[in-house]
Amino acid sequence: MATATRRKRRTKTVRTVKASNTTMQSRLNSLRADFDALQHDVRGLATDVGGVASSQMQGLMNDAMDTASDAAERVSEWGSENLNGVRSAVKGQPLAACMLSMGAGALIGALLLR
Repeated sequence: MATATRRKRRTKTVRTVKASNTTMQSRLNSLRADFDALQHDVRGLATDVGGVASSQMQGLMNDAMDTASDAAERVSEWGSENLNGVRSAVKGQPLAACMLSMGAGALIGALLLR
């Protein structure tokens, strides 16, 4: 009788362990599913943030291009307005204008070599 009681206890223990293993396995599967969903959500979030950052960067680039274009236009207008004054100065002092141009070229060349 003691042997039969031990077998019943052992059988009950085995069933309890199997049930516990099944419960743990289902919890692990649930946890894996949650991690997969989280990973999917994080990827989606990263994609969305990248898209927003890209559109903001494109807007900033467009603004910078507009600003640079406006600045180039203003410099061009200023040069056109002052061209007659520069022509008269070069005609009046050609040697000084030549030396000034060579000095400016040498300075710009030295800066670009660095």
